[in-house]
Amino acid sequence: MKQREFPTAFVTRKAELALQGGHPWVYDGEVIRAEGCADGGLCDICSEKGRYLGTGFFNSHSRIRLRALSRSANDRFGESFWERRIRYAWEYRKTVMGKDIDCCRVIFGESDFFPGLTVDRFSDVLVAQTLSLGIEKQKGVIFPLLYRILTEDGQQLRGIYERNDVAIRELEGMEQGKGFFP
Repeated sequence: MKQREFPTAFVTRKAELALQGGHPWVYDGEVIRAEGCADGGLCDICSEKGRYLGTGFFNSHSRIRLRALSRSANDRFGESFWERRIRYAWEYRKTVMGKDIDCCRVIFGESDFFPGLTVDRFSDVLVAQTLSLGIEKQKGVIFPLLYRILTEDGQQLRGIYERNDVAIRELEGMEQGKGFFP
């Protein structure tokens, strides 16, 4: 196996088949071993035999141990990666929603390959809910990009309001809270 920049989590055959079928999660009992994986950090997901299956967020506190983010070994997870994902989600919403774009779901978690992130638009406010530690650690990159992409597209926005006042955050090792994103 080619040397990769991320630590590795090896998963069971059951998890391998689920990932290959498009399921975005690997549960705690399906991780055979995690070598050097940090909570909220990226890690490569590999079969028991070492075959690359994808890259995702790791969290030892969560029953959902791995959340797949990409299945391409060529992806790099910097600002351009997140920008591409946001633009794709926004363009899709504009196509589907047409003129009703001022009140819609902008990002729909795993469906848009943002594991644990939901963003709804209510007129001039985006309301975000972050339910995974990996996305929580990336929101300092994701939220400003989201705001910029929509405003550059002519959307009038006042800000991003976080509704992270749900108990499931505690299961991920995060605190609850709500308020406008800085």
